[in-house]
Amino acid sequence: MAGRVRDRGGILGLLDLIDASRGAFEYDFRTRFREPLDIIGESMGWGEAMRLVRILLDDPSSAVAAARAGWKYPISREALILMDHFDVTVMAHSDPKKNKAKPHGGRPFEIERRDIQKFGNTGGRTRAEVVAILNGMGHSLPV
Repeated sequence: MAGRVRDRGGILGLLDLIDASRGAFEYDFRTRFREPLDIIGESMGWGEAMRLVRILLDDPSSAVAAARAGWKYPISREALILMDHFDVTVMAHSDPKKNKAKPHGGRPFEIERRDIQKFGNTGGRTRAEVVAILNGMGHSLPV
């Protein structure tokens, strides 16, 4: 996972993470550990801080994990499971000939829309550019 403490290594990796999401770290340290963030390096050793941050990064209900993932807010695993269950139940009881069932809107992140058909990543290229590239590789597609 990008942004893990061990990617850059030790104290510098931890400092990079804190700089990128300082508010989330301050919130989680105050609410979960009942300590200010500046305790790191003083009464809390760097090793302990790195182990705690790894736990926070793996917990979707922590502000740190939500901030690192680019989510709007933290959410518990249970809430995610309930929304998945809701989506499956709605799909099972919906008429496929009518409007397609939409996923529950309570997730803090966008989910992949399955009703939109995608044909790979064009990298921002126009259809004509993609056709030209493919035709140059031996295909014969119309423009």
